[in-house]
Amino acid sequence: MHTVTLQINDALALKTLQELEDRRFISILDQSDTDEPSLPGILLTQTTFKQWVADAENAPTVTLIDAKEKWGQKRAQLQRLTH
Repeated sequence: MHTVTLQINDALALKTLQELEDRRFISILDQSDTDEPSLPGILLTQTTFKQWVADAENAPTVTLIDAKEKWGQKRAQLQRLTH
């Protein structure tokens, strides 16, 4: 079972979903007590996810040029070690 939150903007799409519910392929919930995104792995609440995003936004950044240079150095080092 998977839970998905949708916003339906088209009456025909809603009718299609209701037909699927009539056939018992899906269940349409008016409300859900779930406070977690549906992602694989360890459960992550929306509050924890928002904090993770805020922490990432406040973390120091590196330029793309610096990142490519550092990766180039590490790549060369790995190639030397494996050949």
